[in-house]
Amino acid sequence: MILKRLRLLLWPLAVLVLLALNWLCAQQALPIELTVQGQTKTLHAGSTTLNLGMPGKPRELELVRYDPLVHEYQLDGSDSTNNFSLDVNYLRHISSSPYYRFYAWMRGLDDLSRWRDLEVRAGERTLVSKSWPGNGERITLPQNGSYSVRLQWQLPETPRQLNLWLDDGSVLHIILNRNDRFLAVTEDSPTSGPDQELARVFFPEDPGPFVAMNLSTVVRSLLWAVILLGGVLLLELGLGWLLRWFPQRERKAWRLFSWSSALTKALHPLVLLLLLGSFLFVSWIALVQYHAMPHIFDASAYYFAAKTYAQGRLFAPEPPVPESFPGPFMVQLAGKWFAQYPPGTALTLTPGFWLGVPWLVEPLLGTLALLGIGLIAARLFNRRVASLAVLLGALSPFYSYLAASYMSHTIALFYLVWGIWGVVRYAQGGRMWSLVLGLFSFGMLALTRDLVGLLCIGLVVPGLVWLLWNRLGRDWYAWSLPLVWMGSVVILFLTISLVINIILTGNMLLPPRQLFFAGDRFGFGEGIGFYGKHTLAAGLVNLDELLTSLALDLYGWPFYCTFALLLVPFLARRAKLLDWYCLACGAVLIGAYVGYFYHGIYLGPRYLYESLPFLLMLTARGIVVLIELAKELRVRLKLAQWGSGAVTVVLVLLLLACNLGYYLPRQIERYTNYNGFPVGQRLDLDTLYHPNIHNALIITNDVLLYQNVLFPLNDPGLQGDVIYACASDSSKVESLRKAFPQRDLYMVTVGTDGRVYYSRLDSSRPKMELRD
Repeated sequence: MILKRLRLLLWPLAVLVLLALNWLCAQQALPIELTVQGQTKTLHAGSTTLNLGMPGKPRELELVRYDPLVHEYQLDGSDSTNNFSLDVNYLRHISSSPYYRFYAWMRGLDDLSRWRDLEVRAGERTLVSKSWPGNGERITLPQNGSYSVRLQWQLPETPRQLNLWLDDGSVLHIILNRNDRFLAVTEDSPTSGPDQELARVFFPEDPGPFVAMNLSTVVRSLLWAVILLGGVLLLELGLGWLLRWFPQRERKAWRLFSWSSALTKALHPLVLLLLLGSFLFVSWIALVQYHAMPHIFDASAYYFAAKTYAQGRLFAPEPPVPESFPGPFMVQLAGKWFAQYPPGTALTLTPGFWLGVPWLVEPLLGTLALLGIGLIAARLFNRRVASLAVLLGALSPFYSYLAASYMSHTIALFYLVWGIWGVVRYAQGGRMWSLVLGLFSFGMLALTRDLVGLLCIGLVVPGLVWLLWNRLGRDWYAWSLPLVWMGSVVILFLTISLVINIILTGNMLLPPRQLFFAGDRFGFGEGIGFYGKHTLAAGLVNLDELLTSLALDLYGWPFYCTFALLLVPFLARRAKLLDWYCLACGAVLIGAYVGYFYHGIYLGPRYLYESLPFLLMLTARGIVVLIELAKELRVRLKLAQWGSGAVTVVLVLLLLACNLGYYLPRQIERYTNYNGFPVGQRLDLDTLYHPNIHNALIITNDVLLYQNVLFPLNDPGLQGDVIYACASDSSKVESLRKAFPQRDLYMVTVGTDGRVYYSRLDSSRPKMELRD
């Protein structure tokens, strides 16, 4: 009895500890200090120091006004960091709605990127002190003597700017931008002109504030898990007490919730129908919203490589004017033209080109991946968890919109899932072919996303060994055949990879990715990534952005609810060894990107796509555990048993309503006529994709338009009816004319309204629009 009471006391104690941790996380702000000593002005941002030795004397410090609606990632999944899809006018329109206010309160938007604890000190004297300086506030600075200005940048997220107004009319702009990795100082001067860059350094260097931000996400998710767990159980108690007065409705009411028992017998037929609906929906996204074309550099490279493979070649011939065909992530070497990526994605897309439906490949593989996740969950847990996992995946906006693209992540997910299914089936008594299928799938995974594939395989192998040990034990002879197959598959795919390297780069140890950009690798230090450097602090920024995007996009639920349900089995002490294993796999796959220089957020946190099996199964387990706890609680307290789990069902339906009623419709709106350009930049894609021109070479001087839209339209051998090139001056145009003398040359331009114009490059013919 005493132990039970002590356990009850642990819950409020745990909540208090979590609240204290959350408060401590908020205190880990980034300190900013400006010191003025005569003509010397020095800026300190954490451990980063910049000398601002300008002759003018500072008069005022301005905390530049910012729009509180602008954040890195917002309620509708839009962003201001990478895709620039954030629509301030839309956010302003919904900002007074109850749902937005609830979201802003839950996430604590007002606390992000906020200035606090501003002090102006001269020696030991405090001249100005403001705990919470206002948005856009100006502070008058001392005109004599030395002094310092100190303030804290709380939860540094969206970029912030400080202006230092000098007495000579100049203005120094101090810009802190964690996403683009810089701390810069620019000057507007009456003599030298506006926006003159004085200094720029890598930022951030200090991990402390960003450790706190990621820890805060975990702590707040745990708090919401406690709220959901406690709230559901309290409501179940109340419902059980009320229902004991209505025994005559027991049989009828139980039928309302009989689906839960049906799910334990087999993968529910309704879930299979939902999978079919999901396949049709994702196919519609690919064909209609994405125009069956790629819209990002990576996808353009995969698309072009798959076209090359479909023609029976590993590489295309180098174009005659190489600099006019700047394909994204493409390598031109020794007469060869090929993508920097491993061949698995393009090889998998190739049958789609043979059949004339390349856009259908990834929706089909994504659907099969969801089915595979369900089959794995049924083997590791039960059919109820399996059906819920598939349901959650099929309704996931993150899954749907990435599965419709030409990116490598859906293909990698497909191979990962069926690799796991194959080895689990064999370990549970299946035939040898299932192990071979699993091993072959893992090989294709490594050939699709090499480093990520190897990481996934490294996570799965310990679980595989454990499962096989349960089956084979110390019968070393029984281990021989599986080990032979494992070794054979490793040798096969390693040989394929090395041979492809030899053919493309001439060096078996030099993959095309390293040839394209040697800094594209995991690790910390100088020379890594396109920012020139990678630090632990920058990696933690990536992790914070990935988790933020995942919380919004995975299910379309209110922010912390995304993670709260998957934490329920652990809080309720119902976690099995497999739950812990799934949690470890998911955590490693997510946390590994601290070591990568770029967050890669496009169509959601795409680098985390391979963690979907573990996230879906854990969330499904959380729902099932809530239902089981409700039943056990009613039995223990001798309350009405019928309808137990109803509160959890209602909770899940409400969460799904948030997605189906708001988030998913908003994605459909956002991605209508999607072109991959920043919000508000319209583009008549139909005219670009279907010009009324034949036997032509179409030229643009817009590199972004070329790489995002036009390049993947090319035939790899440049033998198509229309060829697309990029040229910035008349000399390059003339070179193209000489290289393709049998073709008419056209210049394509895009108006501010998005309309597309084709002009024949012939002085005797006026500019003309060939298609509305």
